[in-house]
Amino acid sequence: MVTRTRAGRALFIPSSNGPSANSRGRHELQDRGIQMIVFSNPGEIDVLSISTFGVSVKEGDTPIGFFGTGLKYAIAVLLRNKHAITIYSGKQIVDFSVSTEVVRGKSFDFVQMSVDMGNPQPIGFTTELGRQWEMWMAYREIACNCKDEGGAVENMSDWPDPEAGTTKIIVKGAEFDQVYAQSSFYILEDRPTQTFGGIEVRSRSGNAFYYRGVRVQEFDKPCLFTYNDLASLELTEDRTVKNQWEPAYRVARGWLQASDELMLREVITAGDSHMEGNLDFHGWGVAPSQAFLKVVGDCLSDRLLRVNKTAMKVWHEATQKPFSPREIPLTRVQQMSVERALDFCQKLGFQIRGAYPIKFVESLGEGGLGLAKDETIFIAEAVLNMGGTKQLASTLIEEYIHLRHGWKDMT
Repeated sequence: MVTRTRAGRALFIPSSNGPSANSRGRHELQDRGIQMIVFSNPGEIDVLSISTFGVSVKEGDTPIGFFGTGLKYAIAVLLRNKHAITIYSGKQIVDFSVSTEVVRGKSFDFVQMSVDMGNPQPIGFTTELGRQWEMWMAYREIACNCKDEGGAVENMSDWPDPEAGTTKIIVKGAEFDQVYAQSSFYILEDRPTQTFGGIEVRSRSGNAFYYRGVRVQEFDKPCLFTYNDLASLELTEDRTVKNQWEPAYRVARGWLQASDELMLREVITAGDSHMEGNLDFHGWGVAPSQAFLKVVGDCLSDRLLRVNKTAMKVWHEATQKPFSPREIPLTRVQQMSVERALDFCQKLGFQIRGAYPIKFVESLGEGGLGLAKDETIFIAEAVLNMGGTKQLASTLIEEYIHLRHGWKDMT
């Protein structure tokens, strides 16, 4: 039943008799044999909450969403892309459509809602809502709501029956079907390989970060593994991570507590082209596991491996073992190259000569050119073999700045 207030606002009042036979029959005749995605969960959604912003009442103990506006975004996205959506609240049937209106010379599609075959009424937003949302975001939103309420999703070809005490959301559209077919990319469905420090790790590459099984962020670089955070994490209204730095921080804390030595070795020796190769393990107040310390120590003994510098720092502080890479003697030509580089640094305003001891070593691991450690600048022999004063000077300047100002890499 639909009534209108004096101010003209539509109010949707649940029908006491449930849907009419005509209402159900219309859907079954129109959609018989058409594929549809059906989300079902216990409890009946309050129809008023569909048309009202700022209402969120989740029955689960650990809801992924908090704001209650996501369903409206999803409805707008679906209608904007010519999809159909129907909601069953118990035995009450809610349909959605659009009505085009012109505002200041521009056309807008206003979202309308009808209850049990009643007249469609505008519900206060247009299909412009969630303009930046993609179809997978609409799927994720509805699926998350269903997950929050302990529900399930399936692909059906016959129109489902309304049930008392149950909410069903039925979506029809080819693009939505495609997203459903790839749903495991947006919502995790398989078991993790390992779990440590509140982080699930799956042995497959990717660049997505998941929170309680739901994709909430993409890393700038590809990952060796797939990560799912089980702890509490603050999200924005569109279910993305509020603090963009937090996923990498949580992954690093997790690896500090890891026990799988093979996986740890991959992470600690990862190159800069992967997210793991840029993790900062130092300074998070987490005691490293014995496996973490063992793997770092083993990797340091293999001088051909690249070892994460912050992992090295954690290892040295935890074990109190000195850093002692094998030093090399410089040839006369190499010594002349070093002097030219130091002169060049001085011209640029960096008085490096005499500021700190400079040691040239056989290797700092794969890809390692320089290291600032124990008030000493370490330069790998590979830098000398690259040729050119500027390369050596830039490495000296970088490590000098680390010691002088305490700056970390990539700052």
